[in-house]
Amino acid sequence: MRHMDCHEERIHVCGKIQSFGYLFVFDRNEQCIAASENVEKHWRRPAHDFIGKSITELLDFLLPKHSEHFHHFRDEIADPVFNRFVEKVELDGHDYYVSIYRCGENLYLEIEQSNGFDLRQTKLHYYAKHLERGGSDVWKSLTQLIKEIIQFDRVMIYRFKEDKSGQVIAESINNNLDSLLGYRYPEFDIPKQARALYKEFLARHTADTDGPISPLVQSKEEEIDLTHCSVRALSPIHLQYLRNAQVRASASFSIVVDGELWGLVTCQNLLPKHVDLAQRHACLFLTQYAVNYYLSTRLKQETQYIEMTSQLEGELKEELWINNDLLATFNKYAHRLMNKLAADGMFIGNEEEKLSFGEIPAAHHITIIKQLLGQQQENVFATNKCIYREDTKNEETLFPGVIKVDLIPNSSWTLLFFRKEHVVEEIWAGKPEKITPDTLAGHENYPSPRTSFAAWKQINEGASLKWEQRELLFIERIALLVQQSIAKKAGEIQRLNEELVNANNTLDTYSYTLTHDLKNPLSAIRLSAQMIQMKPGLSEEFLKRCSTNILDAVQLMSEMMEKMHEEFAATGSVALRPYLIDPTAHILSIVETAKQEHGVHHLHFELGEVYPVLAERTLLFQLFLNLIGNAIKYSGKEQQPYVKVYSRINDAYISYFIEDNGIGMDLKSNNDIFEIFLRMPNSTGYEGSGVGLSIVKRIVNRLNATIAVESELGKGTLFRVDFVRPR
Repeated sequence: MRHMDCHEERIHVCGKIQSFGYLFVFDRNEQCIAASENVEKHWRRPAHDFIGKSITELLDFLLPKHSEHFHHFRDEIADPVFNRFVEKVELDGHDYYVSIYRCGENLYLEIEQSNGFDLRQTKLHYYAKHLERGGSDVWKSLTQLIKEIIQFDRVMIYRFKEDKSGQVIAESINNNLDSLLGYRYPEFDIPKQARALYKEFLARHTADTDGPISPLVQSKEEEIDLTHCSVRALSPIHLQYLRNAQVRASASFSIVVDGELWGLVTCQNLLPKHVDLAQRHACLFLTQYAVNYYLSTRLKQETQYIEMTSQLEGELKEELWINNDLLATFNKYAHRLMNKLAADGMFIGNEEEKLSFGEIPAAHHITIIKQLLGQQQENVFATNKCIYREDTKNEETLFPGVIKVDLIPNSSWTLLFFRKEHVVEEIWAGKPEKITPDTLAGHENYPSPRTSFAAWKQINEGASLKWEQRELLFIERIALLVQQSIAKKAGEIQRLNEELVNANNTLDTYSYTLTHDLKNPLSAIRLSAQMIQMKPGLSEEFLKRCSTNILDAVQLMSEMMEKMHEEFAATGSVALRPYLIDPTAHILSIVETAKQEHGVHHLHFELGEVYPVLAERTLLFQLFLNLIGNAIKYSGKEQQPYVKVYSRINDAYISYFIEDNGIGMDLKSNNDIFEIFLRMPNSTGYEGSGVGLSIVKRIVNRLNATIAVESELGKGTLFRVDFVRPR
């Protein structure tokens, strides 16, 4: 016959009751469907006589002197917080506790003996203070208090580890017992379904491992859930486990932290002993109080750690933002970082530069570690187990504990922290192996619990102390600081580059504007001077007109140079002082000068209606200078060159049009005609540098205007400039 394994045992539906209590179970209609067989011993009626009776009938029969106390039990068990009705009663000269509660669709009535324990309220204050005085050793204080309440030989705190095994971390024992402090217990000592039950129902106990147990007498064969039953008998496997440990009575109280089963308060007594309901409730209360104190202490420690590390983070952040040298920065803070992480050594570097501090693995092992950890996707990866095996047997010191940090994404910059091997001698309460025999006398379908609890030692090597979660969070923040500082510097570099490009563009514009736009006033000066030289005996009126032209040109040059200087100095941010300007005189002057400069004496120029615009005088002159000058230049080789300038007005804009019948442009090529130095392919043979239209675009932007162009090869060009209409 196949033996049942521990994890297969359905302990919550065992159908057995301990001898110190009695159980009745009712269906959703409050009709009795089960009663423990031992009720006949106390009430002189067989259990099956109670089947089918209502809970009201049973309370009147079982507790005739106290039935009126139970009239309101339904209200109490309906409360989601206080969902168990409890009343202390006297039966045949003895005290009993009566409990009524629901589990699933069924209603349960438990009656169990009291051992006379009475918890005075003044004691609660003493117990709370005792736990608080325990400080960091709150669990030791808890074992002392629970031992005082239940008077057991041994009370210990059993904490579950990550691998589901357990370890005794605190205990209070009688002097005649050997200490189990630090002892380890394997996972299979408390199987999975037992842990689930402990999380659901927080207090369990058995008064006598060899005491009689009573089965349930039921109306029909079905499994009745005894998850919340205080008088439920323990499983045969667990009872045998306790006998093998030479224990006759036991109790346990669940320690639940953050919704998970953190550990157990495990109590053992060498002789039978009943822990009544009041004692169990007191022990649960103290256990929860200890949990709350533990959580508040842990939170305080975490807060203190964050405060200490925050100061270091702030200093490191400031240094990173000031200093461009990562190695220099980490060289300055290496030992403080190692201290906060309890690390033995640190390495930082890339393929070309590196630094190390404290004790670290050999160089070739660091190379292996970086290669292995380079396969990890996490930005911060930690392990406490040795990941490199090559030649480790010859190493005097191993460093299994490693934190790997990728400081800069997509780069070889790596930060490593190391911890030395921490060799641990573990003591197990018996060798952690499970043996299932072929047969077990007197039992069928029955697994074998461990029989030996003799100390068994095991040496654990090849691992370091584990990195704590708060340490990993700290180093994640450090990595983020580095990345933020790099990003900030990259942003600053980009901004500086953009400013440099803008400055260079402004410088180019300044330079080319001077060399380009000053040609027109210089031409006027040159022409006036040539006329004075070539015509002796000039009239005073002619000389006055020439000198006026020269002075106007000089004034214009001076204004253009001053304006460009202001723009260059302020990188385009100098404020304009616009006012209404009638550009007629500018236009006519530009036309006459351009005709002379480009030799287009047969030009047919037409000036249409001209409206004043809101602009700045010098910039407006430069704008028309380039547009009208280009129109005259590129139409000058036509047989009948033609240029027309006119304006139109609407509600939003005053639009100026400069129209010519020159060589035109191919706008389908998607070239940006306003790009500096760009000349169209058909402009060969015409003087120019490709600067004029880029100056036009810049001026249009400065005047808060817009510009558009229509053109066709060989058929001329039309520029349209829209100025915002003044209000």
